[in-house]
Amino acid sequence: MFNWFKTPAEGSVGLAKMTRDLERMINEGRHEFDSACSVLIGGADPDTVRSDLLATDKRINRLEQSIRRQILVHGSVHGSVHLPEMMVLMSVAKDAERIGDYAKNLFALSEYRTFPSSSKHHKALREVRERTSSLLADAPELYETQDKDRATEFLDSAFEVIHDCEARMVEVFKQEVGTGQDAAAVLAFRYMRRVAGHIHNVITAVVNPVDKLDFYDEPTVDE
Repeated sequence: MFNWFKTPAEGSVGLAKMTRDLERMINEGRHEFDSACSVLIGGADPDTVRSDLLATDKRINRLEQSIRRQILVHGSVHGSVHLPEMMVLMSVAKDAERIGDYAKNLFALSEYRTFPSSSKHHKALREVRERTSSLLADAPELYETQDKDRATEFLDSAFEVIHDCEARMVEVFKQEVGTGQDAAAVLAFRYMRRVAGHIHNVITAVVNPVDKLDFYDEPTVDE
């Protein structure tokens, strides 16, 4: 889907700038996600993380706003030549922006509960965090390679994280007696699930046409 970013044609410089900004958004989102998890799971002092995390989120928002402005200018100059591609970019930029929002949710959760190594949920949360961070690290490079096979493998890996988070949430829900720590763990798994879901949505653009964005993981049901 993103081969047009690399095609030397009129307007390609502007399109290349937009995709670099999108990749920056993903990288910044990973930094914000890791920072939030360093407090929630890693025991970092929130006061040493807060200002950098919020500054990172502002950079993500500015990048999305910049992409929107660039799309408007590009569309005004070049008309409908790249309309499908600009529609894709508008969609995936929103997904990239949402990663930062859920990172803020994770950080806000740490104000009430954290998960030290002694917590029963620590290991599972740490594993999900590592897998999700790895997805965020790998995603930008997929735009450069345009490797559909690798993108498909990526989507499968992201879907595994999503399902793992859902399974762990259900496991807690089924407990007869729950604690505040359990409730916080459910929220943490949900926020991590959403991060994995949004980066999953971004990478659907590598393998799907514009009309099927975000529908890669739709279950099939017999009619």
